[in-house]
Formats: sequence, structure tokens, C-alpha cells
Amino acid sequence: ASEQMTQSDALYVSYSEIMSESCGPEEEDEYDDDDEKSFQEQETEKRRLLKHQGNLLRRGVAQMVIMLLSECSGRVNQVTLKSLRLGIALLRGGNSDVQTVMLDYLKSKCDVGFFNSMSSLIASCGVLDLDTYERHNKAEMLGISKENFEGINALSDASFTISLFRFLQLLCEGHNTAFQDILRTQAGNITTVNIVICTVDYLLRLQESISDFYWHYSAQPSIDLKGRESFSRAARVAKQVFRTLTEYIQGPCVENQVTLAYSRLWDAVGGFLHVFSKLMNRLSKDVSQLELLRELLRLQKDMVIMLLGLLEGNEHSTIVGKQMVDTLEECSSFLEDILSFFDMFIRLNDIITSTAFKEYDKNKDGWISAKEFEQAMLSHSMYSREEIRQLMDCADVNKDGRLDYMEFTERFYMPAEDIGFNYAMLLTNLSEHLAHDLRIKSFKENWGRFLNHFEPCLGRIEILGKNQRIERVYFEIKKEIGRA
Repeated sequence: ASEQMTQSDALYVSYSEIMSESCGPEEEDEYDDDDEKSFQEQETEKRRLLKHQGNLLRRGVAQMVIMLLSECSGRVNQVTLKSLRLGIALLRGGNSDVQTVMLDYLKSKCDVGFFNSMSSLIASCGVLDLDTYERHNKAEMLGISKENFEGINALSDASFTISLFRFLQLLCEGHNTAFQDILRTQAGNITTVNIVICTVDYLLRLQESISDFYWHYSAQPSIDLKGRESFSRAARVAKQVFRTLTEYIQGPCVENQVTLAYSRLWDAVGGFLHVFSKLMNRLSKDVSQLELLRELLRLQKDMVIMLLGLLEGNEHSTIVGKQMVDTLEECSSFLEDILSFFDMFIRLNDIITSTAFKEYDKNKDGWISAKEFEQAMLSHSMYSREEIRQLMDCADVNKDGRLDYMEFTERFYMPAEDIGFNYAMLLTNLSEHLAHDLRIKSFKENWGRFLNHFEPCLGRIEILGKNQRIERVYFEIKKEIGRA
């Protein structure tokens, strides 16, 4: 019977791969790649995707995915992984027809099995394991067999974890209020499972493990290759979790916003702010660490977007806002380091694009000497000597005395503008909804120059929300010069 089941599972795995592939490959990062395709290409891909998703939907594949995930009882195996990826293929693009069929199936069964399975799968997801990592490294130094340690320290189940949270994200894609609600509580069931809180619990575990790794490397001159791989993998997982949390609350889903407001999410956010503040400056000065820096910047962007989602709508923004301000006040020194880092590179763009600076580039090839770079910085009187030294360390990563200043600006300026704008929008949103909070006034005074830089790009409109309440919506005003 066991052999027959194994053969059956193998057959399902093969067919599920074929069905998933029929919908086409999923982009590694759909958020970043859409701008590279023309509108016509995007529409053609969308029609093709909907056609193949519709074919699978008519054959009952959506119900089959939910049924198999319910029956897995939290066991992580190939059937579970392929079912998640098949579900992702069906739901990609926020397919509302697939969402409806899956939701109707769950409601018709009135069974908590699916939610128990999701909760158990989340609980089983791994995080960075510093103890095992250190034992693994010692065993390697002593030439001892590494079989018992292989993969454990490097978050070897990251691919599965990302698929799990991507599936949960897509269930709610497109502001699907019904799925947002049922993931929080299953009305009519004898027992309910709060998947929103399960997600926060995992995020906190992951953040704490990342912080453990930070402290492990804080006394070392640099992060070695194994450490960078571990950090990067954890950052990619955390990025997906933040995107899933964002989808839980967008719309907004007020109940999920309040659920997160009173959860341990703030502990995780504070921990990430600490890691960002300590690692960004350090990683920016070493060419071997730049890819890890990029991963952390992407993660930071998704975290801030999630925080903005928590303030969406006005009905409970005061409740959420107070919790957020408490966290920002506790982490004010970390946030100051982060904003100062971004502000330093935002100001740099004004210098680099000036006519006076370009005169230092006599060959017009984008390269100048380190000495010329320092002279240009001093002549503009916009930086302290300490800031100039920091910029020099970031610019001359190869330590050869020559700087590719255009590549350097692009490497740091664009992320600083992008993430900095989201921080400015977050702080402005808080200041306008909690105008009488003295802590907000203090934030604005301390970071006034930073906020003023983005003020011309920050638009506001008021709309009538779904609860017939006036809501203020913030958006970016694109400029032909400056932010592009």
C-alpha cells in the first residue's frame, strides 16, 4: 500500500508540474519586471495566462489544490510543495474566478482542516539557526563529516516557505475582502485559526534569527560568503512575508489592520530597523557586500510599503498610528541612522549633476580620482568631513583611488530616492493623522530637511471610501527631472 501511495504521489507531482507550466513561468520578482515590458506585451501575457487558468479551473483543479492542502495536515513533502505551486499558477495575477471557487469550496465544507494545515506549515517553516551554523563551521574546520548539518544553517526550506506565503498572498490579491476575512477567522466553524497572526509569529521568529546572525558578525571585519548567502536567503523570505502581510490588509481590510496593530508585528519591525541601521553603512563600503546590501534595501522597501498599508483608510488609522509611533519612537536612533544614510546620497545627486562637478571629469568618461571627488565635496560645503569620508569609503570600494561616480550614484541614489520617498510618505501620513502627537512634531523637526526634499513629489487627494467616509490618499507626483 505504501509503494502504491508513493507511485500515486509521484504521478501527481509530475502532472501538477505540467499543469503549472501550462500557465507559464512566474517572474522571479513581478514587482520589478513589469516596467520592462510594453503594455501590449503585458496584455498578451495576461490573456494567455487567463486562458490556461480557465482551462484548469473548468477541470476542478482549484478544488483539488485546496483539498490536497487540507489533507496534508501540515506535512511538508513534494505533494504539498507542488500543490502550493499549482495554486500559485492558478491564482497569478489575482484571478478572481479561481479565488471564488476556492473560497466557495472552503465555505461549503465548513472544515478547519485547510486552516490547520496552513498554520502547521507556517509553524514548520525554518529560520536561520546560528547554533547549527557555528557547529557546522567548526566541523568544517576540523574536517568532520558535515552530513548532519548540510542545509540547516542556510534556511534550506526557503523555496518552500516563499511558495507558502506567495500562495497566501495570492488568495487575497486584488483586495479580496472575503479571503482576507476568512484567513483571520472562519465564521460558522466550531474552532477558528488566525492565519494573519500565524504569519506575524513566523516573521518575528525569522527577524530574531536574522538579528542573531547580525550580532554574530558584528565583531568581524566583514561577512563571509556563507554568511552573505544566509542573510540573503533570509531577506528574500522576509520580503515575501511582508508582501503577504500587505495583501492581508490592502483595500483596506480594517479588521486585519487592527489585528496587526495589536500583534507582535512591532517587535519584528523594530528588530528589522535595528538590522538595517547597523548593516547599511557597513555593507556599502565593501564591494563584496553590495549584493547583500541590495537585498536588504529591497526588503526594507517592502516593509515600509506594508507599514503604509496599515495606515490605508482613516477609520482606524489613529489606533494603528499610535502603535506605529510608539515603535518609531523606541527605534528613533535606528531610524535616524537610516534616514541620514539615504539623505547623504540624495544630496549627492545635486552635486554630481552640477556643471562644476563635471569639470573634474576631464575625459568625460564618468571616472574621477578619489582626490578630485573629495575636493568637489569640500567645495560645495554640503557635507561634514565625516560624511565625506563615508562617501569616499562607499565610492572607492575597490580601493584603487579611481571612482566611477555615475555608477556609484545610480547604485545608491536610486534606492535612496525610492525608499526615502516611502519613508517620507509614511511620516507625512502619521503627522497629518496624529497632528496633536508631540512625538510626531519632534520627528518632523529632526527630519525636516529629509521631508522637505520629497514634499514637491507628494500628492494628496480625498476620496469617499467604501464605508462612506472621507479618506485621504497619498501618491507620488512624477517629475521629468529628479525622480523618474
